[in-house]
Amino acid sequence: MTKRFICLLTAIITLHAPMLFAQEGTAKPAEGTLKLSKKSFALAHGVAYESASDGEEMVAVVLSAQPISSEKLKKALTTEKEGGFGEFPQPFLKLVFNKKGELKHWAAAGGGTSVSGSSDGAGELKLQEGRVVGKASAAVKPDAVIPRGFEVRFNVAMLKAGEELPASTAKRYGPVANVKPSVTGVFKGNGKEAKLAYVSAHWREPFGDKPSMDLVFTEKDHSKDNKPDFNAAFGKFGSALIISLHDDGEIFGCQVVHGAHQKQGFSSIGSIHTNDFTFENGKVEGELNTDGQVDTFGETWEVKIKFVAPLGEIPKEYQVAESTAAETKQPSSNFEKSEPDDSDEEPVTKPAAPGLNVKDLALTKAATDVEYKALVEQLAFKSKLPVKSACAEIAANLKAQGWIKDGGDLITPNSSILKRKRGEAKLTVFVKPETGGSEVKMMTEGLSWDGQ
Repeated sequence: MTKRFICLLTAIITLHAPMLFAQEGTAKPAEGTLKLSKKSFALAHGVAYESASDGEEMVAVVLSAQPISSEKLKKALTTEKEGGFGEFPQPFLKLVFNKKGELKHWAAAGGGTSVSGSSDGAGELKLQEGRVVGKASAAVKPDAVIPRGFEVRFNVAMLKAGEELPASTAKRYGPVANVKPSVTGVFKGNGKEAKLAYVSAHWREPFGDKPSMDLVFTEKDHSKDNKPDFNAAFGKFGSALIISLHDDGEIFGCQVVHGAHQKQGFSSIGSIHTNDFTFENGKVEGELNTDGQVDTFGETWEVKIKFVAPLGEIPKEYQVAESTAAETKQPSSNFEKSEPDDSDEEPVTKPAAPGLNVKDLALTKAATDVEYKALVEQLAFKSKLPVKSACAEIAANLKAQGWIKDGGDLITPNSSILKRKRGEAKLTVFVKPETGGSEVKMMTEGLSWDGQ
């Protein structure tokens, strides 16, 4: 499992934590700072549960920056029982102890980097009144090929085999709070700062069967725009940051637009996370942080901003269906019946080939207002088809051209996202309603832009 978990051999991990716990009252679940390469992540939450490795009974302690929900833990435990590695909200540190309280191995992830170790760590753990209390450390060796070390303390409740965390309480939010939207902090691109002065929060269609929202940060006022997320991604409001996330603060989408970048509007998921995120009483607030400079496609950027924005009840059309699984199995429209095969296998008649020029990329029939942006490797066009029909045609045309699915599609009448890959090339396709049809934006990677 340790070997499977190592993703980047260039990562440098150092963990340092204060040696103090609360002297009175309930001790903090965790105190520590996770450092991966040049990034630092504060750890403040934790869970502990019985585990097993090579037939030996173990205790796993997971420390994270964001609270771990019962649903997330249950999914991770199921994956581990099947022989896989359970995923937790990043950043996180997982420590595995034997029943004697000795640290056997550890793993950590954050900012798109994953590392692990075994012989370089030591620790102790004790079971006290249904809680596990302990510490773990590994000395830093500066002259090592990959210097790494950590020091952390924890005091968390222990879940026995078969036990679960209490189910998350269904959230109910009041009307929009009477608060003024505000955003403060740093947003840099290639070392130059841009002033994000405006922020808004908007409900969007569920993603991964969970309530989801978009946060839009811009230099210029976008409050009167009916599609601020879409237009901000094209630079209409100057430098911008568009974040898609669940109502628990877990980010699943990030678009970066900065005036100092040559490539604007690129996606960089995994490099940014939330801190102290809350959504209640009709407002959303928290912090967005990349924990230092990030390099994406040769462009550097950095974010550390705090924000607050009003946001009320989830509109009915964006609420999670009670029986999503049943609805998925039973097509409810002509679109679902005619949707292309979900197989991830390469089409036999159209094998993928490198070097595809963007001008040959499959679009919809009668695509209009086609706009190519070579600098940021994006194209946009309009279609007379409604969103679902446009998605069906685009998916079928791309499949015939050798593109295959790169993860699941999100298709709703209001907004859709398709992801495809073809050899080393990748596409992210956004489709939204437009008067009399649809508006499509394609973010490309690995295509030829010669002649554009």
